[in-house]
Amino acid sequence: MKTDKKDKIIIAMIIVIVILIAKTFNNKNDQVLIEKNNNQVENLLEEESTENTKVKKVKKVHISGEVNKAGVYEIKDGDRLEDLVNMAGGLTQNANIDSINLSMVLEDQMRIIIPNINDKETNIDQNTVVAPKDNTKININTASKEELMSLPNIGEKRADSIIEYRENNRFEKIEDIKNVTGIGDKYYEQMKELIITD
Repeated sequence: MKTDKKDKIIIAMIIVIVILIAKTFNNKNDQVLIEKNNNQVENLLEEESTENTKVKKVKKVHISGEVNKAGVYEIKDGDRLEDLVNMAGGLTQNANIDSINLSMVLEDQMRIIIPNINDKETNIDQNTVVAPKDNTKININTASKEELMSLPNIGEKRADSIIEYRENNRFEKIEDIKNVTGIGDKYYEQMKELIITD
């Protein structure tokens, strides 16, 4: 009888140990599963964030006039008019090369017109930039919105900001343009040879 009782106790203890081991093993599996799921969620969020960033970085400009393939082209940060002209199949024989600045830095949503050698004047609207001459200097106190937009890195919003600023403050020296919201040292360095105040 005593032996049977001991056997029963031993069996009961074995069962308890097996149950404890099984629980511990299941808990570890659950933890691994949770960690795996968390990693998958993090990866998905990371991929989504990367995709959103890619979408935000897409910039396009419209080029027309004396180029072989006028149209809308995707550009990268730092691209210049020369890059855009190359994408558009190069200039035609009638392009007025002396009236354009191929080193002009491009901005999203620009519309560039390459003038014809026989054109005296090009009609433009507020979203159009006629590629500026190399020797053209823009008077930032009197320039129109379109003229301001011909400067490197000056799109419609920055041109509006310049006009708004000068309504209350005259630009006494060209460095004053850095007082305009959105124009810092970097942009100033790229335009300082192209602007005047009187």
